[in-house]
Amino acid sequence: MSNLSYIVCRCEEVSMDSLQAAINDGASTLQELKMATRAGMGICQGRICRTALDCLIPNHKNGILEHPSMLTIHQPTRPVSLSQIVAREIQR
Repeated sequence: MSNLSYIVCRCEEVSMDSLQAAINDGASTLQELKMATRAGMGICQGRICRTALDCLIPNHKNGILEHPSMLTIHQPTRPVSLSQIVAREIQR
């Protein structure tokens, strides 16, 4: 039987095994986990996998959140030519 590793971050194809390895190597915050594995850095910016990632990092101690989630959601960007910007300004 083959080893089955679940994909947690579909956009970056980060598996549960990769995330666990990063945690074992010392990642103790969501930001460290993100930098080590690219989880949450795909096109959805963590909107799909963030909840699962939150569950992997033990950040609660006696009901107090020690490491609040530091994952930031960035809006998708795409290149815009200067001619498009100028055309839009002219229309105003």
